[in-house]
Amino acid sequence: MPAVRFSESRVRVRYKETDQMGIAHHSNYIVWFEIGRTDLCRAAGFPYTEIEARGYILVVTEVNCRFRIPYRYDDEVVIRTTVAEAASRKMKFEYELRDATGEKVHATGWSWHVWVDVATRRPTVADAEVMAAFSSVDPSPRVSGERVPRSGG
Repeated sequence: MPAVRFSESRVRVRYKETDQMGIAHHSNYIVWFEIGRTDLCRAAGFPYTEIEARGYILVVTEVNCRFRIPYRYDDEVVIRTTVAEAASRKMKFEYELRDATGEKVHATGWSWHVWVDVATRRPTVADAEVMAAFSSVDPSPRVSGERVPRSGG
């Protein structure tokens, strides 16, 4: 499988995700990060269901989001996700939330995850096949700030 540079996902801001001012609530940004992360796993050849079937879960240990431009009801959110670091015990994903054209960055962020054994709930080392899939994710270009081509595969 060729290296995946990044994944690109698209969602629309639903009415229920907005506050009284019609602006997307900040809690949605973390949910959008999860959508991007799940789609990146699938693009790398390991849907999250397959990761769990192998006895692993990726536990979030830290998450960060920098808000730049608010989203409003019915705006399209383009979620660009990449693997910034892939180690046998932990991974770092980076995210960029853009407008529908891909020109304006609304938010950037990252999350750290630890590989955990699903049965024991203790940190573990991911198997070589899973790690090879994520190691093939080309971390360049980084999603933090620079223009990235629309084709992600």
